[in-house]
Amino acid sequence: MLIKTYQEKKSLESTVKSGSIATVASVHSDGIALILPGDTAASDKHYPYNASATFEPGQRVHIARESGTIIVEYPIGGMKSALKEEKYNE
Repeated sequence: MLIKTYQEKKSLESTVKSGSIATVASVHSDGIALILPGDTAASDKHYPYNASATFEPGQRVHIARESGTIIVEYPIGGMKSALKEEKYNE
């Protein structure tokens, strides 16, 4: 695909980063550092998160883009293996 204009180039860049799934790089008291779609390194910024959920480094999470920032909504995937074992062994 040949990119002819600056606008075409920018539209392709924004498409890569517009995903709603990110990876938790680290968890801090003031927010979560994320590896955003299309990036290979963690962000310097700590994003606000849903306090009712538990987050861990390496988790895939659903994010929402609101008012120029990102909010980490919830982890994606099954329960932790320890919780699975406890629940199914009852």
